[in-house]
Amino acid sequence: MESLLLKIGQNLFLIFAVMALAGAAVMVFARNAVHSVIGFLFAMLSVAGCYLSLGAEFMGVAQLLIYAGGIVVLFLFVVMLVELSKAREARRFQGQTPFALLLVGAGLVAFVGIFWQTIFGASATEPLTLSQNLVSHGETLGNAQMVSRGLFAEYLLPFEILSVILLVALVGAVVLAKAERV
Repeated sequence: MESLLLKIGQNLFLIFAVMALAGAAVMVFARNAVHSVIGFLFAMLSVAGCYLSLGAEFMGVAQLLIYAGGIVVLFLFVVMLVELSKAREARRFQGQTPFALLLVGAGLVAFVGIFWQTIFGASATEPLTLSQNLVSHGETLGNAQMVSRGLFAEYLLPFEILSVILLVALVGAVVLAKAERV
């Protein structure tokens, strides 16, 4: 029975991974900025499905709330504020296609290399875990408790740096949107 559940989880993960790649492709190759944001939303929802199929419920819900909820709404807000007729005249969205194709090709090469190594190479010898000083002896923690202990103990500085970077991106988006209106 456990083997059957494992196979179902692996198949769900592969389905969600293909859906995430399709959403990313729509995001990159769409000529309309709103369609790009919808492709991004589809990719983020699929990544949340990947997390849920792996049993990382906290990460799946965080993905839904933060990316599929907040970031996509922010992107749509900026897209609606920026006057796209000027951007279309400058051909800004279509000028990135060669660079995007190069990145997609590099990503596919990396994906195939990792897939090949996983199938035919040596498998990982040690699972990714928290350090022993964060886990109390004899205490079994849930997924959310493990993530919160790691986030606020070992990874507090990168977490705070990321929040500052997101704040700068938000301010930059507002400044760019206001500059287009003036």
